Amino acid sequence: MKIVLCDNNQREMGKIEKSINLHFSQKYEFDFFSSGKKLIRHFKKNEANYSIYFISIELNDMDSIALAQQIRKSDREALIIFVSNDIQRMPDVFQVHAFDYLLKPIADDRLLETMTRATNYFNAIHAYFEFSFNRKLIVLTMNDIVYIAKSGRIAYIHTTEKVYKTYLTMAEIVDKLNKDIFTRIHGSYIVNLNYIVKIIKSEVFVKQFENNMQQDSPTSLPMSRTFKDNAKESYSTFLRLGKS
Repeated sequence: MKIVLCDNNQREMGKIEKSINLHFSQKYEFDFFSSGKKLIRHFKKNEANYSIYFISIELNDMDSIALAQQIRKSDREALIIFVSNDIQRMPDVFQVHAFDYLLKPIADDRLLETMTRATNYFNAIHAYFEFSFNRKLIVLTMNDIVYIAKSGRIAYIHTTEKVYKTYLTMAEIVDKLNKDIFTRIHGSYIVNLNYIVKIIKSEVFVKQFENNMQQDSPTSLPMSRTFKDNAKESYSTFLRLGKS
């Protein structure tokens, strides 16, 4: 797993690296960047694939939220963790689906709790969803699924790349999916919390994809009264805890 440490203060980020290596047996690779612009240049030039970004709110050369937005354009799955000297910018980070917001000096137990949740998250999204259609077995990773819509006997599984079909019932589908990243919004619809753009009244807007490319306009899905409260609570918890 590759981790970015982006801060003007290399010593502060060095503490994060040391603590993670000390308390976790998993092998991590760390890349340090002293500025946001250096990170962006490296990202574009090398097409680097990182799992976690630790980004200081107090960067000197560019706004940290703008940096996170640049990362999000090409990387949906990476976890972005902001570190800061105060809580003033905390409300701003939700627009880039930040995973966490850590206050300096970062306590070891707080960092370890965040990293444990991060590990659980990656285990969840890389879990597999198996189903069959016309005697053909299909295996998808959980996070490839944007939403599932049931129509008659057929359930349509909308992924970032294409749409699949299955005769599984909604109860069977719900039983197979990870409850931390999926929520039911309607008798006929289940959505991946990672792809929700916004919820307005009785509509849930999710990111729309075509051939693995995100489109400009989101897709609107209906949300029924039966599932409305639970769906909103699930999404609020998801935003508050940061993809946990």
